[in-house]
Amino acid sequence: MKKIKDKITQLETQIIKERVNEEKELLITEMKKIGIEKLPYSYAALKNFIDAETMDFHYNKHYKGYVDKLNDALSKKKYGDLDLEKIIKTISRFNTDIRNNAGGAFNHALFWNMLTPTPKKLTGDLYKKITNQWGTFSNFKKEFEKKAKSRFGSGWVWLVVTSKNTLKIMTTPNQDNPLMNIIQGSGFPILGLDLWEHAYYLKYKNKRDEYITNFWKVVNWDFVSKMYDMKVETKLLETTKMKQVLSESKLEMCSQSENEFYRVLFNSNPDVKKTYMNGINEILREVFSENYISKPENNELPGIYNLEGPGRSVINKLNTNYTTFCILLKDLNKVISKTTNKEPISFMDKTPLEQKKETERFVRAIKHFKERIFNKENSTFNNLLKILIEKNMLGDKREQITAALLRKHFGKDVKVELIGELGSKKDALQGVDLEITKEGGKTYTAQVKPFRHMIISEDGITLEGTASVKIYKTDLMIFQKGRNVLIFNKEPKIVEGNFVFPADSLMYNIQ
Repeated sequence: MKKIKDKITQLETQIIKERVNEEKELLITEMKKIGIEKLPYSYAALKNFIDAETMDFHYNKHYKGYVDKLNDALSKKKYGDLDLEKIIKTISRFNTDIRNNAGGAFNHALFWNMLTPTPKKLTGDLYKKITNQWGTFSNFKKEFEKKAKSRFGSGWVWLVVTSKNTLKIMTTPNQDNPLMNIIQGSGFPILGLDLWEHAYYLKYKNKRDEYITNFWKVVNWDFVSKMYDMKVETKLLETTKMKQVLSESKLEMCSQSENEFYRVLFNSNPDVKKTYMNGINEILREVFSENYISKPENNELPGIYNLEGPGRSVINKLNTNYTTFCILLKDLNKVISKTTNKEPISFMDKTPLEQKKETERFVRAIKHFKERIFNKENSTFNNLLKILIEKNMLGDKREQITAALLRKHFGKDVKVELIGELGSKKDALQGVDLEITKEGGKTYTAQVKPFRHMIISEDGITLEGTASVKIYKTDLMIFQKGRNVLIFNKEPKIVEGNFVFPADSLMYNIQ
């Protein structure tokens, strides 16, 4: 009898456990679900713009269909609890099915709120911004309509706030949204018009232009203005806070001998630099996925944007900077020594192969602690960012000084133009900082670097203290220290982490 009771108790416990697991699984599934945005007016309320039948069909069939398909697609993947805006901002993580349906769900959730049966005239800061940029409000509407009509096939037309807090009219194909991190020239959407046929065809048939013109009769300018104010104020606060944190950060530097060791390591062991660079690039894309833009505008490189302020972030330079490499290594070794029994990561007295393996270990450790390290409240991250900003400013200043010294030396017969800037493809891919055009029209590209010492020997001319050492795809190599500018026209060798030029390659020694 006791055995039977024990068996029953065991079965009851197992049933309760299974039921709890089922309920937990159900809860997780429910947590993942993206909700339906309630239509803020009746289907017939926007009759000056669209008929009740189209609105009913658009809302219940298309919009709800996108939400249902999105939830179904998310339930098949282990993405965890996700917010719709987070999905949109990090869309490069997801497949095409999720991209299309998330876009459809998000775009329409915005669209319903951008419309109203009782529109008011636009006033306030947004009105001033529009009239300042387009001259008149009428000009803005004409430009918006022109962009809408130029979108061939399905898509949307948007008014967005750019990373620099300017306004821009743009279109996106299909259900793409300007917030998606795969969109070129992206921005924060505050006004949008659905250009898919299902949005207008029952009422307007092939008269899409009339549908676009009638849109202005129902725009909810109160909602649009609130979206604009929220974005601009948030962006200004974020930028101000970041700059304040950076200005207050205490810089923790490595010693000169430590920095020199890692400079030589970077420049003499290409496997170390390549492994670290690839690892850091992947980690930054993961941590700052919302700030990663794969197709920036203005011919810039893909990367992290709008982190410490508008534009391309200096954090992209972390992957090749040996000074921050040293600081990051020190920080991680402290954590390793406190939390594990493992040996600290070290590159001293190691073979090139051992150094590569230590770099792989270093990258794994950074990846493991990435959320702690790359946190805007973390002092190490702010120190890294501050150093990169200062290094970038020094580089810009060096190029400006070099250009000024060259203009003074060569006079009006030679044109010296600054090219290199943060995110420039010419700079990043070819190493072009300056272009020098001589009389007759021939243009020479040049890379500009610092130097500490020039040593002349039988082996050639060795330059020490030149920061990153690699072969650049430029016609000239220029080195600057104070008022001293050296110009070389032949490709150097790299010996023990230093540039070594043939003796006859020094064209100019300007002092």
